[in-house]
Amino acid sequence: MEKLVLTIGGLFKSFSWGDLFFFGVTLFLIVFLIYIIYMVKLEDENFIEEKKKDSSVKNVENKSKPLSKIVDELELNYKPKPIDLTEYEKELENTAIISYKELLERANNNIYYDDEYESGFDDLIVQKVDSRESNTQEFVDLPKAVMMDYESEEEFLRALKVLQKNLVR
Repeated sequence: MEKLVLTIGGLFKSFSWGDLFFFGVTLFLIVFLIYIIYMVKLEDENFIEEKKKDSSVKNVENKSKPLSKIVDELELNYKPKPIDLTEYEKELENTAIISYKELLERANNNIYYDDEYESGFDDLIVQKVDSRESNTQEFVDLPKAVMMDYESEEEFLRALKVLQKNLVR
């Protein structure tokens, strides 16, 4: 035992004060890190326990009210949150929304329907567009696109190949 104490004392004597300070700070940081990890784990366990308590309290509250009473309360007391529109949005609402009839009137009635089509629904009106009638409309003549001549295209392609080789370098 005496030799052990002398050996440990000799070991500490061989260290300088800077070395001892470094070992002390390192030991303190390790203990501090362990303490932080312990506190985080403890906080997580408390959080989980609180969540369990909250969910059990909510389950008890929900079980105490029948679903029909909750639905009745929602139907009686439900008030939708009003939408605050800016002046610009109000103007768009007033001018942009049109009925289907207004849309047809504005389109000069260029939509034709197949009168023989039956949808099979009594409560719902479904109409099939007759494409044969709508194809009778006149199409606008578009200007023809001017194509390059063959020699110009070859020169253009050669210039692109040279550019590609220069870019690769």
